[in-house]
Amino acid sequence: MPFCFLTPGAFTGGPMALHQAAARLNALGGQASVMYITDKELGAGLDAFAQEGAGAQAKVRMRKGLRQSRPDRRLDMFEVPQLQAAPLETHFIVPEVWPDLASALVNHGCPNVHIWWLSVDNFPLNLLNQLVNQRLIRACNNLCQSAYAADFVRKNGAQNVSMLSDFVELDEVKNPKPIAARSIDIAYLPAKARGAEPLLDALGKDFKIVPLQNMTRDQVVETLSDSKIFLDCGNHPGKDRVPREAALCGAIPVVRHEGAARFTQDVPLPETLLIETESFFSVDQMRERIQAVLNASEEVSSDLARYREIIKCERAVFDTEIAALIEQDQTLPVRKI
Repeated sequence: MPFCFLTPGAFTGGPMALHQAAARLNALGGQASVMYITDKELGAGLDAFAQEGAGAQAKVRMRKGLRQSRPDRRLDMFEVPQLQAAPLETHFIVPEVWPDLASALVNHGCPNVHIWWLSVDNFPLNLLNQLVNQRLIRACNNLCQSAYAADFVRKNGAQNVSMLSDFVELDEVKNPKPIAARSIDIAYLPAKARGAEPLLDALGKDFKIVPLQNMTRDQVVETLSDSKIFLDCGNHPGKDRVPREAALCGAIPVVRHEGAARFTQDVPLPETLLIETESFFSVDQMRERIQAVLNASEEVSSDLARYREIIKCERAVFDTEIAALIEQDQTLPVRKI
């Protein structure tokens, strides 16, 4: 059975996860393609697709005139075929950020529409409680990147829930530099730290802090490999990638205890590395917590070793989930939204 992943054409985390899944599905004997979506399709919403043909030959395609921009050429590395039309029976996998496109496919009679919850917060939460989206969650198969997402969709009435996680494409750094020998105290992602600027400025008086920005992939790895702590100020709408990469580079991930970080299945870190939101508003509390982690860096090494082993097994887990997706032989009921 064919699969088609709807995706933006940008070379960013979400599209890369969608391409990664499509590539692994093809490698494991399935048939997967991608359909690139631009702002024009998103603006068309429920009218983004048209139906052509009838019976077994029926297809849905993007409406003429909607295609405009080309995807980032770096996505070619995944070697996934591109489609602009696909049979109705195709298994369409739509990221959670685009409920209107999932609804449009269901309305065209596509029986196999999957919402992939790569995060929770990227779903337009202001529309979540509208009956149209509550009905959509019940009509689709919900693929969840995290236990946090699975818990969320079940609480919102999902009846068909499966895990489809992800994996970090980064090998563990061999012979990592000891924590005490590293020159950077704290590395962080500015994109996940909006509102934390006063805190970071104040901590900068006591610790050497480096933002992960305007860097190549190799430079990020080099920086994390010379950092004692990676401080994640984000709210963890799913299993975040950079804390896992930091651990593989030998840095200590210290994360905000929100979202997926509240689920040990998603973020299996000791309590000493999980910081409540309130502490991010107190320079004294945060300074004390950071110093305590640095003082106990040797004590957390065994916990981080277990964490790294889990991360290294993620690809095998992901392949098992992809194989289960390929093998499923029942379709979802056709429902009008």
